[in-house]
Amino acid sequence: MGHVIAVVSGKGGTGKTSFAVNVAVSLCALGERVLLIDADAGLRSLDIPLGMTDSLLFTYADVIAGSVSLKEASVVHPIVRNLRVLTAPATEAMCATLTRAGIESLVRRARDHFAYTIIDCSAGLREDILCFAAAAGHAVIVSTGDQTALRAAQKTSALLRELGVSDQRLVVNRVRERLIDEGASATIDGAMDLTGLPLLGVVPEDRDVIVCANRGKLLLLESRGHARRAFLNIAHRLRGERVRLLYGIRGKLKGTY
Repeated sequence: MGHVIAVVSGKGGTGKTSFAVNVAVSLCALGERVLLIDADAGLRSLDIPLGMTDSLLFTYADVIAGSVSLKEASVVHPIVRNLRVLTAPATEAMCATLTRAGIESLVRRARDHFAYTIIDCSAGLREDILCFAAAAGHAVIVSTGDQTALRAAQKTSALLRELGVSDQRLVVNRVRERLIDEGASATIDGAMDLTGLPLLGVVPEDRDVIVCANRGKLLLLESRGHARRAFLNIAHRLRGERVRLLYGIRGKLKGTY
């Protein structure tokens, strides 16, 4: 049985989609078979950083409705052959008929066929997103060190816990050491204290993340920056391996944790 992880955030701008993409690709680089689901109906922007804008046709709603199989709807990435991608419906209205049972059925099928299923949920907490998170049973909450993002992460965590999602971990993304030194951003310890969540990883601010995403290029192949190393570290931890928090991230985040 595979692992299913819902990637969530309480507010936009935390880099949640970049996190989902780069951790999925990192898991594939470690030899895992991965399904990446775009659960952000209406926006569905996962195809852009993957360079698959013209490739994704069928959606998870089509699979739930029984129009196509999961294998037919999920598209193999053109470069990373052990990565499949399943997109979201074009509008939120197309999710109106989806039921919690249907979403749970989709997640069960994904768990049966893939070592890891990463679900990129929309910012905020729509009903369908809550269903995806509850079905996954595991959640990674992505936040920046901003106070507003951390408060949203705290509230998101509490709501997920009410739904029975007890396995939750925090990723502090887009960390800027200078802002921490100036007291303008929470330290990593402070972020953990504010959210009450155990830490999965820290990702430093890295312009390569934005550049690669806008160009539809894979960070793992195009960059040797600190964010690339951080995503690989997180992928190792998701596999149950022990990796130091800042392994390979020299000269960054000194003294922040």
